[in-house]
Amino acid sequence: MTAMNAPMLSLYSLRSLARALQHPAALLGRRIGPQLRERIILRVSSINRCAVCSAVHAGVARVEGLSGDDIHDARKASKDRLDERSLIALRYAELRTAGLEADHPDDVAAFEQAFTPSEQTEVRAIVDLFTFNNRFNNTWEAWLPGAQRRRQRMGLG
Repeated sequence: MTAMNAPMLSLYSLRSLARALQHPAALLGRRIGPQLRERIILRVSSINRCAVCSAVHAGVARVEGLSGDDIHDARKASKDRLDERSLIALRYAELRTAGLEADHPDDVAAFEQAFTPSEQTEVRAIVDLFTFNNRFNNTWEAWLPGAQRRRQRMGLG
């Protein structure tokens, strides 16, 4: 996957922001809890290769009680140590981030069975917000001098 650039701040990104802002209370992650919220943000940020969000939310995840291994597992959606519910949420986050929900109805159905309607709204809002945030950050950050050096310093480039 290549780094995002100006064209990636697309109509899809803007639609993601509009969807997220329809549910402002859901963005807090209160129904799914702070650890799953941070796992989802880390996964979406990893998919979008957003060094800024990934670094910031690794710190937030540690504050919320996630270990370095937990953070790594969330970024990679590793099946070794994650519980089934987290894996389902991260798989759904991948599909929504890429706009592929319609292509994977079984994964969407698994998500909808594992989460209540209010939890589903929360997961969707978080994925949508960070899809926009990541692509916005990548667009502007790539234009600033030293972008590649910053990514390498963060261990994400």
